[in-house]
Parts: sequence; C-alpha cells; structure tokens
Amino acid sequence: MKRTRLLVLLGMVAVALPLGILQGVAGAASRSGTSTTAVSIRQYADYNLAGVELDVGLNVRCTGGPGTARVRVTQTSPETGVNTSGVGANPDVVCDGQTHSVGVTVTGPLYDPGKAYAIADVTSPGGTAHAERWITVQVV
Repeated sequence: MKRTRLLVLLGMVAVALPLGILQGVAGAASRSGTSTTAVSIRQYADYNLAGVELDVGLNVRCTGGPGTARVRVTQTSPETGVNTSGVGANPDVVCDGQTHSVGVTVTGPLYDPGKAYAIADVTSPGGTAHAERWITVQVV
C-alpha cells in the first residue's frame, strides 16, 4: 500500500515538472540547454505616471558582451477595470558572466495595484533565456 502511494506521488511529480505546474519556478536557464544566459523576474513591480508605466526588476546572468532584456506584463480583471498589456525593453544588459540587477520600464494603457503576469526574455551573444511568473504591482 505504501509503495503504491509512493509510485503515484512520483508519477504526479514526473508529470508536473515538465509542464511547469509546480509553484516557485520563476526563472529559467535557457531554451536550448547550452546557453550561459539566465533570467528571473522579481516578485514586485512599482508603477508611475498614474499607472501607465511599470518598473519591473530582473536578475540576469549572461556572457559574451551586451545583451537585451524584454518584458511583457499583462493585467486582467478583477485586478484592473480595463484589461492591460504592455511591453518594455532594456538594450544595455551587462553580460560578463555575473548576475546583475536589470530594470525594465514597461509601458501599457493603465495598470492598477494588484497581481499581473510578467514574461521576460533575455538575448545575449551567450544565448537566450526566458522566465514567466505572477508579480505584484505596488504603489511605492
């Protein structure tokens, strides 16, 4: 009986991991597996200009010279009265093999404090990386 439960649990974990069902996976190393590029999205973003711009923080590690970070943030009801999606980029990411804080300003129609979904992509001579997660938009 105990062995059956263990096998069922292991089977569920084996299915959940590749599908990204497990919580806490906010960053990824690379799409190809051979890249030296990694990105993760910070949990909190703040907005300015009456909710038109968001400042999203990333942690980025890459190699080979300058890189670019792109972020898309989407916020839907009930977090906001109007469904909102915006994009931003930072073309000056330092790629020297160390982890650096990178800020990206995302411009959209109107964000409100609350939950939003962020997607980040980093491209550098050392490869690409992708991350997705729920973030909290806050007034700072």
